[in-house]
Amino acid sequence: MVRSKAEAIIDDWLYATACLPHAYERRVPIEEDLYCDFYLPERKVYIEYWGMENDPQYLARKQEKLALYAKYEYNLVELNDDHVKNLDDYLPRLLLKFGVTID
Repeated sequence: MVRSKAEAIIDDWLYATACLPHAYERRVPIEEDLYCDFYLPERKVYIEYWGMENDPQYLARKQEKLALYAKYEYNLVELNDDHVKNLDDYLPRLLLKFGVTID
């Protein structure tokens, strides 16, 4: 179960298209309270889907999360609605930055 249609598309792509083991809404191992949308344990890559870009509270939380990922120097792939519309083009290139290849 995921929270949105876009997250379902991402989850399906990671599982069926890329065959990448991943976790959904996993707690990030830091002192602060942070959960990622997706986590690829084999490469220690976190994936965040930013889906509510018009909500001021959401944008504030997005900035907090980005600051925490930067603080701990975690590998982060950021996705938005444009990416989700064509994951086959975007996600392999974004993952490749962290050594994740799709066969």
